[in-house]
Amino acid sequence: MARNPSWILRSYPSAMPTTENWALEDRPVPEASGGELLVKTLWLSVDPYMRGRISPAKNYAAGFKLGDLMLGGGVGEVISSGSSDFRPGQIVMSDYFGWQPFTVVPASSAKIVTTTDAPMQAALSYLGMPGLTAYFSLLKTARPKPGETVLISAASGAVGQIAGQIARIKGLDPVAVAGTDEKLEWCKELGYRAGVNHRTSADLVADVAAACPNGVDVFIDNTAGPIHDAAMLNLNTFGRVVV
Repeated sequence: MARNPSWILRSYPSAMPTTENWALEDRPVPEASGGELLVKTLWLSVDPYMRGRISPAKNYAAGFKLGDLMLGGGVGEVISSGSSDFRPGQIVMSDYFGWQPFTVVPASSAKIVTTTDAPMQAALSYLGMPGLTAYFSLLKTARPKPGETVLISAASGAVGQIAGQIARIKGLDPVAVAGTDEKLEWCKELGYRAGVNHRTSADLVADVAAACPNGVDVFIDNTAGPIHDAAMLNLNTFGRVVV
């Protein structure tokens, strides 16, 4: 039988997570029942929301209990299928991948991934949750007009990097907020006009004002905290904030 080393939550982190918070255990390869798929894991996504799931505190996403197998977004190859909608050999993505080489996911959660236009892992990034978050938060929620200034925090992150590119394509004026000069340089390569390093800034309100001389029309808030406060103090009348 194939080995199936699995990442299990051993303890809740008190601050920054460390490897000591997990244990790697050999578990049997599961079998797919009706309505399930046994998949070989090819890609896993580690997303910011998962930090809230490894805490005993109440969160918008259900938390893991100690001893639970870690779960998250993933892409894999179907090995066996308990659903007529899927067959072995197909590549699928689901938000319920166990952190293990072979895992079972609900067929109802799975979507077929095509690789004709993009690599399969794109289903976890710009063609997946981060990309959809960027697209809908900017275009459907904020509804910006051409030429408006869009300030985006965590601009080099999974959502921010995509939101900035969409903003540039749509004729907007994207401004990045990130934590290092290297990240800001990369953001400019993506199409951001200007940027603010929130870690080295002595006055975030003033630095945001300098980067956004016409004020902020749209703020895509991926972080909250002092960056949010600085954006609010530079927000134009009828400005929109997406959190």
